[in-house]
Amino acid sequence: MVNKPRLDSALRVFKPVFAAFDQLATGEIETVRGAPVFKDWSGEWCELAPAIDGWADCWDRICRNQGIDINLEPLRKLARKLDYGAPLTEDDVSSARAVIDATWQAYIRLPVEITRSHAQTEEIAIAFDRMGIREAA
Repeated sequence: MVNKPRLDSALRVFKPVFAAFDQLATGEIETVRGAPVFKDWSGEWCELAPAIDGWADCWDRICRNQGIDINLEPLRKLARKLDYGAPLTEDDVSSARAVIDATWQAYIRLPVEITRSHAQTEEIAIAFDRMGIREAA
């Protein structure tokens, strides 16, 4: 039997991401020192651009490993624009939100063990990045 995520668990994972994209869609996103932020999974303010980029990195690993075809470029484009303070278009936000929705659909179909393993790998990659250690090619 495949251990798929329960709906409440899946919503807990995606809730901060959905909330951030809802705010982006309204054009009313919080900022700290000029950087767009959102409340992360622990309720702390977190910079949005690197979080979106990290989400794309994690899903890139999942997609490669699981043979899933999701074009993550709209997320990366949105993260770059947010990082550089460039104006966002409705298409930027809606295209990236469509990717988030695609990751949701994939998430609820994948075994919990798969997504948990990839999330742990992403956490390790983030820790290495903070220490200035880059992933080997």
